Amino acid sequence: MITKASVVLAISMLWWALAAFSSPEPTLTVSARANIFGAGQAKPPDPGGGGAGELPPMVQLPPGANRIVTFPSVTGRVNPIREYEDWNGPAGDGVGGTNVQSFEGISGIVHRANGMFLVGVFLSDGVPASPEPSRLDFTNGMPAVPLAPELGQTFLIGDGKGHKYHVPAEATRLYLGFADAYLYRGAPGWYDNNAGELKVTVDIVSD
Repeated sequence: MITKASVVLAISMLWWALAAFSSPEPTLTVSARANIFGAGQAKPPDPGGGGAGELPPMVQLPPGANRIVTFPSVTGRVNPIREYEDWNGPAGDGVGGTNVQSFEGISGIVHRANGMFLVGVFLSDGVPASPEPSRLDFTNGMPAVPLAPELGQTFLIGDGKGHKYHVPAEATRLYLGFADAYLYRGAPGWYDNNAGELKVTVDIVSD
């Protein structure tokens, strides 16, 4: 005989089973030396000198239509010149300004009132190659609607609060890192004097 109690018990057991096998939101450690221009490469580039840093961490994206990425938790502190500059959080130093050039398939980025902020870039399975997408300019802040970056187009994440990003249909990977250069201007480089790290939680949903 099926009772109300047995139905409740069955539903409860099913819920716990699904919770046990569900995939948790991935959390990445992003070093201040994570060179976003090394996304999809065997080693990070250093066209501007000052040190190439290290390859940026990557999240493998699940397949799906109308995918949206958010960053529910971004914590930690970083420093653009250890022992000389102040430490800042993922949103940046609030000074800048950043005007980093594009390089070998990865676009640069512009923010004339900020520097040393967390960025991301979507890639497909292929190695990024020129020509690069246009550089995005975040000097006036984030757009009011979810951002839809192209493959290889570097975008601002910062502290992730309230931001949503449409994933390109061809994207299979998401990389996180920093866009650095000498005084945040010109060709990418100057990663080896950076210090600190961030912990970044990534959430991916699709229709």
